[in-house]
Amino acid sequence: MRCGRVCLLTVCFAVLVSGQQFSTAVRRADLDFVANQLPALHADFFYQLDRSAFQAAVDNLNAKIGNLTDAEFYVQLAALVAMAGDAHTIIYLTGISPLPNGFRNFPLQLRWLDDGVFVTAAPPEYAQALSAKLVRVGGVPIDQVMQSLATIIPHDNDQWLQYMSQLYLTGQQILQGLDIAPAGATTPLAFRTLAGEEFTLNVGTSDTASVLAPSPSDGPVPDYLANPNAYYWVEYLPEERLVYFKYNICGDDPTNPFAGFTAKTMNMLDANPVDTLVMDFRGNTGGRTSYFSQFGLEMAKRLPALAANPQFRIYVAIDKGTFSSGMDDAMQFKSSDIPAELESLGTPADLSGRIIAIGQPTGGRPSGYGSVQPFTLPGSRLAGQYSTAFVPAPNGIPDGPSFLPDVRIGVRSTDYFARHDPVLAAILARTEAMPASPSGTAIVVNGASFRADQGLAPGSFASAFGAFSQTPDEVRVNGVPARVVGGNAWQVNFLVPASIPPGSATVSVCAGGTELANGQVAITAVSPGIFVWQAVDPSQPGAVENQDYSVNSRSNPAAPGSVVQIFATGCGQLSEPPQVFFGDTPAQVLFSGELAQYPGLWQINAVAPLSLSGQIPVFIIAGNLSSNAVTISVR
Repeated sequence: MRCGRVCLLTVCFAVLVSGQQFSTAVRRADLDFVANQLPALHADFFYQLDRSAFQAAVDNLNAKIGNLTDAEFYVQLAALVAMAGDAHTIIYLTGISPLPNGFRNFPLQLRWLDDGVFVTAAPPEYAQALSAKLVRVGGVPIDQVMQSLATIIPHDNDQWLQYMSQLYLTGQQILQGLDIAPAGATTPLAFRTLAGEEFTLNVGTSDTASVLAPSPSDGPVPDYLANPNAYYWVEYLPEERLVYFKYNICGDDPTNPFAGFTAKTMNMLDANPVDTLVMDFRGNTGGRTSYFSQFGLEMAKRLPALAANPQFRIYVAIDKGTFSSGMDDAMQFKSSDIPAELESLGTPADLSGRIIAIGQPTGGRPSGYGSVQPFTLPGSRLAGQYSTAFVPAPNGIPDGPSFLPDVRIGVRSTDYFARHDPVLAAILARTEAMPASPSGTAIVVNGASFRADQGLAPGSFASAFGAFSQTPDEVRVNGVPARVVGGNAWQVNFLVPASIPPGSATVSVCAGGTELANGQVAITAVSPGIFVWQAVDPSQPGAVENQDYSVNSRSNPAAPGSVVQIFATGCGQLSEPPQVFFGDTPAQVLFSGELAQYPGLWQINAVAPLSLSGQIPVFIIAGNLSSNAVTISVR
């Protein structure tokens, strides 16, 4: 059992604002605790730390103890603790509310996505930053900021460093203590829009209510972002025959006791046809594994009946926020260990190949120190926690920096702000493996989505990006000439020859008979990608027409129950009709086909569900692969 949630996300800042000073005697008491008492309390503080290096760092901090600001001293004290390399042993420097000693955060919420760290909530005075990427703090590039944060955030992998930095990057005194942010009431933060425009805001600390992006009032949010304050929740999607269980906190909600919740979930499994069970542990940073034990036992009793359905699959969704007990509970599904409570049930159901971990590598590692206890620094009364035991990796789980997914699915800013969950989309598509990423001096991607994780379909639009010395006039795929439809010195658009079979292919970009660049790309039977009408809009409005052939937009929405026309590419060698989803709601497809007058262009006509209104994400599933998502407006 590991306990990480109790303190990591519900504590306050641990550094003081300018003007409030701790005495040297107070600081020395705190330094003595970290230098001598904390290592004695920890299960093995020096398991990967050289004692002499730690003592040298202690002596260095002691030598300048009277010459530092409070922010500098306590940031450096946290760095001493982080030297142990135990992600569960930490002085709390972050939190959701300030302590009475006056610490404050920037009124921003950040989220680290595959393409950087983005603002997902801001008060009206900083609304310009919504959906923008944070690129500099106090003039320091974000990569350098992360190098500094890595010295004070205990972590086993970059996943956890990125996850925790979402909180640390909003701590003004942390940034000042690292000499990144200047002293003063505001800090200059530089942002970049999807269009590439940069701007700087001088951000102060406040408790102003924030506006969310995407806003729940403007349309549905993905299930993994819904009900963020609930410990756990569950729903049944009848059209997909899918049970979705979201586990946010490993705890027992006093308003919704876990025992009763377990019974409710089991009744849902018993009373409905189920092809898919999704256990979503994304963002679950821990608590106590004991709460999940009874759930696992009740699940095991039902697995033989569920496994009798050849379509049945269990998907375990994980990401960089899956940590500690949250990760331990997720790993149970992939472990070969059989708890003693299950031995009396006889031979377990054979679910070989039918339990799939999906998403991103976890923030925790399969083995490590945990079973934490709290501590309070004797001088400042700042809080923290330390590990009391080593927890080995479960049998059958490879040890390493992270618990790894079987199917790795990234989440980009254009997914997040388009209200799209690519992990659930891959689950609905029953994706078993993602196409290999393109490589080489010419990076070739789907010409509609520009996604590197989709592959290319024969006969579809594609785009090759590279530092070409001149505008290409020829593209060859496995030596077969492709039709070039436009380009410049860094991008060339072309049609993949229809004769290219699935598999790895070499793309050669040429001008005047001379090769400028080449790359490797995966050719797949189908590769659905939807064209984006306004690519610089983070919400990704799609190339979608309403029933009257007018372009769908916020000012020109579709009516519920009307037909919309979706324009895409990647139809390829489609063997069965595609599926279209509006959020997680399947839509009726009336037509799907390539347009003879526009080779490579794929049109799909679908009925907008009556139950939805607002800004709605739309995506396609074809050939066990899902497309990117675009948004349409329905009113």
